[in-house]
Amino acid sequence: MRILIVDDDECARLHLRFACEQLGTVEIAGEFEDAFSAHAFLKDNPVDLILLDIEMPRFSGMDLVRSARELPAIIFITSKEDYAAAAFNYIDHVVDYIVKPVSLPRLQKALERFAQPRDNKGAPIPEASNPFIFVKADKRYVRIDLDDLLYVESLGDYSVFKTARGKHVANTPLKEIHKQLRSAQFIKVHRSYIVNMTKIVDIESNSLVIGGKVIPISRSHRNELMRRLPLL
Repeated sequence: MRILIVDDDECARLHLRFACEQLGTVEIAGEFEDAFSAHAFLKDNPVDLILLDIEMPRFSGMDLVRSARELPAIIFITSKEDYAAAAFNYIDHVVDYIVKPVSLPRLQKALERFAQPRDNKGAPIPEASNPFIFVKADKRYVRIDLDDLLYVESLGDYSVFKTARGKHVANTPLKEIHKQLRSAQFIKVHRSYIVNMTKIVDIESNSLVIGGKVIPISRSHRNELMRRLPLL
């Protein structure tokens, strides 16, 4: 696992490097005190994961996330938990965040969290054990048959489950739903959408149509979508 460390605090970088060396399962590909230099490095030096400080002068960790078209997975290192938590919920390739000071057990847990889906990438996604789910909407649980589900749309901390019969607003963010909705017919195509592939009626370069709704396809999700569809 090749890791890039980006933090303007030299002591923090040394601490992270020492912690990674203690784990013995990673290779430090580079260390930078600013995100701009890291951005330039990444153009010709692929890595698997960035340990990225959010707050840095001139060009911050968030500036790097916003400006780069393609980035590896990111674990945010921060002293401000609320800011990191918001980024974790809405940026797909942020796999975790750690509040400073970084402890060795916490770093190990974050790396394990990153490695788990990576090890399974490309393997068949297991079918859901039940053909239906119950989602919490307001103060009750509503049954949704998976074969009837068209797509799930993110609305901040809530998610909209759209079926041919109507819709239900659940008190759960899309990121959590994506972890639980493991039936092979579903795939995330955008940071705001999970779709039922069996309900897709049309696909263009950056969008698809389900149930009369045009849904965007992000560049980072398009290849996986096309790989899993039965194309001729």
